Amino acid sequence: MAQGRVPSTGFRLLQGAELIETFQPEAGMAKVFCRVCGSSLFGGTWPDGPEVSVRLGSLDDDPGIRPQYHSFVDSRAPWEELHEDGLERYGARHPGG
Repeated sequence: MAQGRVPSTGFRLLQGAELIETFQPEAGMAKVFCRVCGSSLFGGTWPDGPEVSVRLGSLDDDPGIRPQYHSFVDSRAPWEELHEDGLERYGARHPGG
């Protein structure tokens, strides 16, 4: 799942607040979903933390950023191909994240 992290101060929910559901596991990051279709929208340390992890598939337009690395490659689906693109790969979480 491609995602981009933005400072909380740079994130604003414009509409549909009544349609979101937040799951906050005890030892993990928030997961925010659409209550109607179940799509994963954003999460991370939202709403009170310093960053929001936005699921890029939820955006209408090109965010203007490109991948910086691949994380959790050891747990990808068996059929998911990881093409050679020169980006660093991490079996689990990126060391800085």
